[in-house]
Amino acid sequence: MRRLTLICLVVGFVLFFPSLAISADKGFVGVDTCSGCHEDVVTAFDKSFHATYFKKGDQFKCEACHGPGEQHADEEDPSLIYGPSNNKFKLEKQCLKCHSNVLHGLKEKHVIEYGVGCTDCHKVHQPAFKGSLVKEENKLCISCHKKERAQFLLPSHHPVVKEGKMKCIDCHKFDGSEENKLDERVNAKCLSCHPQYRGPFVFEHAPVAENCTICHNPHGAVADNLLKKNEPFLCLQCHQMHFHATLPGYEGTSTEPNHPDRVVRSDRQSFKRAFTTKCTQCHTRVHGTDLPSEGLSGQGKALTR
Repeated sequence: MRRLTLICLVVGFVLFFPSLAISADKGFVGVDTCSGCHEDVVTAFDKSFHATYFKKGDQFKCEACHGPGEQHADEEDPSLIYGPSNNKFKLEKQCLKCHSNVLHGLKEKHVIEYGVGCTDCHKVHQPAFKGSLVKEENKLCISCHKKERAQFLLPSHHPVVKEGKMKCIDCHKFDGSEENKLDERVNAKCLSCHPQYRGPFVFEHAPVAENCTICHNPHGAVADNLLKKNEPFLCLQCHQMHFHATLPGYEGTSTEPNHPDRVVRSDRQSFKRAFTTKCTQCHTRVHGTDLPSEGLSGQGKALTR
């Protein structure tokens, strides 16, 4: 137990005080040597977000991230030290020594699938936006995610790009933690802002409980309320067409349904009227309800109230 405690103390010391931990190793030359060639970078770094984690006068702040610089300084060869222009992802292993919480999300998506690394989004040396980002969060995300940018400009959309009332990171947390895997917990994320649709309900609408994105496009859509299709065509992806005998006829010509014997209608034009009526005009509690439906045919499950 005592040995385990000692190991934990050593690991904690290295993680939280990297510059002190490396000062005893060989091959480190100190910031004065770095400044001989990179004076502008060293000066800018003192005003950056990362500089706050080093003590004033710390001689090894450059090499805390770039690794030992003795061989690089002697031979003046850029390939002999970690840098963004070479050994890019080795440099990012240095980032993950302190930012280990983003390892999962970074490794699986941005690095492996898209080849995007830490320095593509973050400024390490220069003063930058919050979190050392190279741009404001939303502008940075949509600079790569063009499809989502276009969707945010559609008639129905979340207020992200144009209004700036939300940020991409409000939904897409980038820390790799289990609770922020949006593909697995999308309903929990949606319901954190839309709690009125949170169940459980006595009469549930199955797709609502399964995944909000079955019916909604969260970034933007042409149809109202972020729906992937307008009514009734969205509902007809799962439900058979039906309408009631009490509907008045619609003047004009229309085509008979394929199975007229299955349709209850007031006259020949009720079929056309059904396609110009939103399902939610009758089924108002489409997300779910605790009250039984008013009509007998729905057996209490028609989501009418």
